[in-house]
Amino acid sequence: MPDRDDLNAKSIYDDLLHRAQGVIRTRDFDGYQGVFDLPFRLVNLDAAHVFSTPDDLRMIFETIQHRIFCLNLSSYFAVCLDAQRIDETTIVATHETRMITENLLVGDPVPSVAVLKHVRGQWLLTEVWNFRPDRFGTSFLRVEQETRPAAQWIAMQARVYGALGGRTGVSAVR
Repeated sequence: MPDRDDLNAKSIYDDLLHRAQGVIRTRDFDGYQGVFDLPFRLVNLDAAHVFSTPDDLRMIFETIQHRIFCLNLSSYFAVCLDAQRIDETTIVATHETRMITENLLVGDPVPSVAVLKHVRGQWLLTEVWNFRPDRFGTSFLRVEQETRPAAQWIAMQARVYGALGGRTGVSAVR
């Protein structure tokens, strides 16, 4: 079990984001898969999905690779804005993803909330909520969709907001 006093939630999440970005950049699916604990939940504005197998997770990886190619991105990166240790094995964090072509930002930064769990001796992503515009087409039709009523999603968002001390973690600078 990690020592609560020695570990900084933000640095843990920064390290995990850095690792994920590195394997995305090098197109290393095995490394990418090592950032997640399955089942992994991904909630977007248009749908909520449960990724239960490595093949399911590959769809996210390939979607990111496709977006990088189609938008001719020179940079695709996430920046941790805030992180809070909820208990010995849970961190809730916020980040923004930026996509850059040449020196131009492609759209507004996309805010997200992530839940990390300490499992099998390491911190892994278990859930991410992306507040990505619908135009990105983020539904994964071949993956199981969550069936929770909207009221439960709103309650979950309120718990995260409370866990972050009322801070959304969304940058005010655009």
